[in-house]
Amino acid sequence: MHKSYVWSSVGGLLLFVGIMMLAPVVTGLYYGETEYMAFLLCAGAAILLGGLLYYLEKPLKHMHKRLHMKDGYAIVTYGWIAVVLFSMVPYLWTGMAGSITDAFFESVSGFTMTGATVLLNVETQAKCVLLWRSMTQWLGGLGVLIFFIALLNGQNHGSLQLFRAEGLGALKQKIHPKTMETATGLAIIYILHTVLVIVLYKICGMGLFDAVNHGITVISTGGFSTKTAGLSAFHSVSIEWVTIFAMILTGFNYTLFMHAWNNKSLREFKQSLELRVYMGVLVIASVVVVLFILPDYNGDIALAVRHGVFHVVSIVTTAGFVLCDFTVWAVPAQLIIILLMLCGACAGSVGGGLKIDRHIILLQKAIQEIRRFLHPNLVTRLKSSHQLLDDDLVLSVNMFFYIFIVLTIFGTAVLSFCGIELTAALTAVLSCLSGIGPTVGLGASAVYYGALPAICKWTLGILMLIGRLEIYAVLVLIHPFHVKMRESERMFSLETLERDGMIEPFVRDYDD
Repeated sequence: MHKSYVWSSVGGLLLFVGIMMLAPVVTGLYYGETEYMAFLLCAGAAILLGGLLYYLEKPLKHMHKRLHMKDGYAIVTYGWIAVVLFSMVPYLWTGMAGSITDAFFESVSGFTMTGATVLLNVETQAKCVLLWRSMTQWLGGLGVLIFFIALLNGQNHGSLQLFRAEGLGALKQKIHPKTMETATGLAIIYILHTVLVIVLYKICGMGLFDAVNHGITVISTGGFSTKTAGLSAFHSVSIEWVTIFAMILTGFNYTLFMHAWNNKSLREFKQSLELRVYMGVLVIASVVVVLFILPDYNGDIALAVRHGVFHVVSIVTTAGFVLCDFTVWAVPAQLIIILLMLCGACAGSVGGGLKIDRHIILLQKAIQEIRRFLHPNLVTRLKSSHQLLDDDLVLSVNMFFYIFIVLTIFGTAVLSFCGIELTAALTAVLSCLSGIGPTVGLGASAVYYGALPAICKWTLGILMLIGRLEIYAVLVLIHPFHVKMRESERMFSLETLERDGMIEPFVRDYDD
């Protein structure tokens, strides 16, 4: 692992986050809040430490290096941990969080866009604190690293590894992230979507501060709100439908927008199997849920449709906003909501979860195995959107699903041993691992986790981070195979095969 590249990139991330922390400082000064000092001091520390790491560890231009996959995973993982830790400090200094555990939980929930919170009375917090909570979700939405790559000149052509480690390259979309071009394009699309939603909220009558906060948390599938009651506090039908539209938008694969812009055509949208399945899941699940909950609304079809569609879209896209207590719905409707926690939006979107593309591959693989059982000599290849799927990709998806289930079982066991009711434990783990937020049966609010024991909060916080990093990024760094390989294993490593010309190099050598 090239430590100079890793620590220089992490330093650049801290430098960027420190600069972004100046926004709450300005907000605090504008509203006359003393809490701005906490952000000012923390911003100064992040800028100082980040600047030192970036410039002192920056590789020399004459060095002939290559960035491996593990380097990309290391930058992503260490970078996320660093920004989460720095984000904790203002929460402690302003008194928003009563302990390091609560500060960690709130911080990691923000950057992973989970939306789970330890705050019971949100309105009592200073506006600069609320703005920073929302900003952490916006920064996490497309990945702090994407902004970092887009704003800096880029150190190498190995930026592809950062995109793959962030899970933003989708599973098979043909994008070519050569440092600036794709990163900048993704960031511009993300910013334009954010501005659009903020403007729509303002038109619907929401105040500017609330519009900005909800705009950046909705478009990042975050879930944080400036109100304890969430979006239902505004009592506006138009705001709720704008939110539904925005959440659906965030579930799209962002590379489709880039292809549409570059090719001046919507052909990619029409040909995307994943997008068709995504929209089909939203429509079918919404219809079924509305039919089940209609008796609970005494025949008020409009309200039932609005609430049913809102929560289906919120869970599928992992936005995590809630309008009402869905635990009082009919049991079949609740079951559908829980099952949708296993769904996720499109690959390459800002949402979390298992993702639609993985479900398509798993289903196709199951059908393929059934056909092979009936016809042992049959030779077939899996396809998706008219593209052949590599066998290694299919195996990776299968392993991802297996690890996801194992982590779910482990987390549920930990919470259950701490005295949490089984349904609440299971839904909390699924919600945090998928980056959703709402759960069933934890207490005063669907997104309130403050009453949980400390060990549960740390467990869920770590699961949030693992889920946001697409699981593999963390496992690659902690697996002993990547710490020290035996000589017999080293002979068959990818680097050896590349060096001997037996396979095409994954990332070619380059000169700075």
